Amino acid sequence: MAIRRVAVDRRDSAIYRNVLKRGGFISASYLSINGFDAMRLKKLAMQGRLDAIRCAIGKSVRWYYQENQAELAHLKGEV
Repeated sequence: MAIRRVAVDRRDSAIYRNVLKRGGFISASYLSINGFDAMRLKKLAMQGRLDAIRCAIGKSVRWYYQENQAELAHLKGEV
C-alpha cells in the first residue's frame, strides 16, 4: 500500500481519526511539529516507500502516515 484515499464527512472524522491512531497512523501536522518534513513524507508515499492515507473531510485534506515507517525514514535521514 502506498497511498489510500478516504473521504469522510465531518461527523465521522473524529471516529475515523481514532481508528487511524489505533492502526498506527499519525497526522502529518503532528510529525511536522516534531521536526519531520511533510513534503518529503508525501514524496516518499508517492514513491511507494511509505504508507499514507489521504483523508478528505469536506473540502479539507489531511494526511496520515504510518508512524513506524516515518520514524525509520527520519532515522535514515530521508525526512
